[in-house]
Amino acid sequence: MDETTKFLTSIAALLGAVAWPGAFLVVVFVFRGELKSILKTLPLMLDRVKKAKLAGIAFELDRVADAETQSESDKSGKITAGQIEAAARIEIETRDVGTEALLRELDRLCLEYDSLRRTLPSGSERTRAMTRVLVKMRSLAPSLVDFLDTYKSSGSPGSRLAAIAMMQMVPRSADLDWLKDRFSFEQPFLFYHAALALQNVANVSNTTEERNHLRDVTQEALNTIKRFAGVPDPGTVEVLESLLSDLSRR
Repeated sequence: MDETTKFLTSIAALLGAVAWPGAFLVVVFVFRGELKSILKTLPLMLDRVKKAKLAGIAFELDRVADAETQSESDKSGKITAGQIEAAARIEIETRDVGTEALLRELDRLCLEYDSLRRTLPSGSERTRAMTRVLVKMRSLAPSLVDFLDTYKSSGSPGSRLAAIAMMQMVPRSADLDWLKDRFSFEQPFLFYHAALALQNVANVSNTTEERNHLRDVTQEALNTIKRFAGVPDPGTVEVLESLLSDLSRR
């Protein structure tokens, strides 16, 4: 009796194993028209989801930029906790969006910066508008830091600002000698933020060799700024002198 039971149980298991794939094939055959239609619309559905996420990212960039440039933090232009949190959220939310769409958004910001620099007169309004663009660049920077070299080598000031934003947010990616050159070739907004990038590098400089290199670069940058005709940019001088002071105490 036991042998018969085992035999019947084995037959039932075998039929079950065969029946499920068979049933699946029958369902696919019967509903092949509907499945084909669904498969055709699937790319469109995924594209709509991606566009919705991108719209959400654009909204997040605007929200963070508005918050940061309407507060006391934008007077110094330094990275805040809110900007770091926003960059972390965007990095997570965009993993399935793809870098191509984010690069398009960053390139749009580069063009926006170039346009603001050309069209607005020098003053607090232009600085605030350019800072707003920079805050958005910072939010995208950790997600796109692998493309740093492309933006470093660009002839566009906006693209070079994007490279500086990446180095500010990811100090380990910073090219100190490239940053040093900014003080000779750029306008005050860019070399001020290059100084902030150097300041952030100090937080990840753990060896004597790294600190000495940073000190040399900072001193050269300060010397370059002080050689400018007229009054040197006070904000840049303050950041560089503060950094040199900090490095001398380490």
